[in-house]
Amino acid sequence: MWPHLRSLCFTLPCFAMAASALPALAQWQADGMPVCTAANYQRYPHVVGDAAGGLIVTWMDNRSGTNWDIYAQRVNGAGVRQWAADGVALCTAAGDQGFPPAVGDDGAPRIAADGAGGAIVVWSDGRGGAFSSDIYAQHVLASGVVDPLWPVDGRALCTAAQSQQSPAIVADGAGGAIVAWKDLRNTGTDWDIYAQHVLASGAVDPAWPANGLALCTATSLQISLDIVSDGAGGAIVTWQDFRSSTTGYDIYAQHVLASGATDPAWPASGRAVCAATRSQYSPKIVADGAGGAIVAWYDYRGGIKYDIYAQHVLASGAVDPVWPTDGRALCTAAGDQDFPAMIIDGAGGAIVAWNDYRNGNDYDVYAQHVLASGAVDPAWPTDGRALAAAASSQYYPTLVGDGAGGAIVAWGDSRSYPNYGIYVQHVLASGTVDPAWPANGRALCTAPNARYYPTILGDGGGGAIVAWEDLRNGTHYDIYAQRVYASGEVAEVPPTTAPARLRMLPPYPNPSPGRLVRIPFELPSSGRVSAHVLDLAGHRVRTLVMDREFSAGREVLEWDGLNDERARVPAGVYFIRVRLGGHAEGRRLVLLE
Repeated sequence: MWPHLRSLCFTLPCFAMAASALPALAQWQADGMPVCTAANYQRYPHVVGDAAGGLIVTWMDNRSGTNWDIYAQRVNGAGVRQWAADGVALCTAAGDQGFPPAVGDDGAPRIAADGAGGAIVVWSDGRGGAFSSDIYAQHVLASGVVDPLWPVDGRALCTAAQSQQSPAIVADGAGGAIVAWKDLRNTGTDWDIYAQHVLASGAVDPAWPANGLALCTATSLQISLDIVSDGAGGAIVTWQDFRSSTTGYDIYAQHVLASGATDPAWPASGRAVCAATRSQYSPKIVADGAGGAIVAWYDYRGGIKYDIYAQHVLASGAVDPVWPTDGRALCTAAGDQDFPAMIIDGAGGAIVAWNDYRNGNDYDVYAQHVLASGAVDPAWPTDGRALAAAASSQYYPTLVGDGAGGAIVAWGDSRSYPNYGIYVQHVLASGTVDPAWPANGRALCTAPNARYYPTILGDGGGGAIVAWEDLRNGTHYDIYAQRVYASGEVAEVPPTTAPARLRMLPPYPNPSPGRLVRIPFELPSSGRVSAHVLDLAGHRVRTLVMDREFSAGREVLEWDGLNDERARVPAGVYFIRVRLGGHAEGRRLVLLE
């Protein structure tokens, strides 16, 4: 019908039709844009949204050449750094903040949004001496200014005896945060679980105990914790627990109220989420939307290999009786499955991704969907959907929702060994891999040398922004980031000159669930644009704009799946045509039921 027609795919929700401009000065670059390339090492990034379509990244930083400090940077949705060139210092106190790379990311900073475009960052802090670490936090405003109400170099949340490490953080919904950590204060050898509440003012909540509330002081080790909001100003914390040392690690959880007390409806030292024989490891937690949570972990109960399990704990503190005792098996395929990551599905269930060794040669990335009912989604394959099964290993996935019940998953990838890349994949709510994306994932970065620890954030438009640590300079790690759109296209270096003529970009989502579809295009100069939706017979279904003036650069139209009479159009194939003067371009769009 038109020579410029091509098809595409994508995913998103909403209503209404509008036109809006995207930032014209995008700074995303092939293989990622540099977030921080300061001297020496920058490692272990973590991200959170900036409430404006961009992200805030925090990391451990060794630019001083002596100690590790804590820095952060804000990057807007166009890939432009918003703060100082190599980030804002949140803490440069004596001693290490976080732990050196040889120890792993156990003390790396974690981050939570403050609800106003800034963030609260927490870390394990060694300013008190070589054999003691404490828990500190700092607040950076959306402007990039460290909150003057908070102490320079951070607010001490816990300075109890011995060490406090592995902080996890969640926003409290009022500009502050709840932080949990593992703590040696009681024995010097066995870790317990504690938590503290820091207010938006920078003060430690006076209703909570000084140096934190004990969530679990059971015998032996409590480690590998994760945290999620309870939706009411409190939090649910999960961890790996060795109190039953004769049978191995189990999975426990505890509910801390906004008041600073543990929920009296829950057992004093936590609810056993899974106490199956042998060990269960590395729990991850998401809210269920009703005051409870879903927890996933990898599990050695069979005594031969690791599998992936999940369990639902109710707001009441009871394990959901509809789910199997000791958890629902999400994957028991051959070989090991380990180190799960998880997100909510928006309907009371969750999507879980993991490392998978079923092929017996190297790791791949798989995912599975568990419903609120505790059943594995029958639309998804038994033992999970393969997201990447390329040569060599794909490992340590991280994921974010796509806004339509599916997920975008990022991971480290050695298919180009000795170089290590960062890849992403889109799995639809139906359990299929998005056909618009490459079968084994879209490459975000394949620059020389190594890169690790991808961390992901939704971009608000069905795509995602991923940050990672990067060794492309060959001597030390820096922090880079890249954006992938819902169409599966990766953000590119902006053109130095305007397009020679109208250029229509792929609409998204495509296929669409029949709600909001975004239609981007670029103009060489200002001009009057008309845009229409046509059916397969070429009949006009909807006029999006008619002879409207637009500025040069990128613009976006939206279609809500309605015709000109405001009635819902049937599922099927449609064409979007955009015209500027005598030149028109079109794209095919598939609407689903």
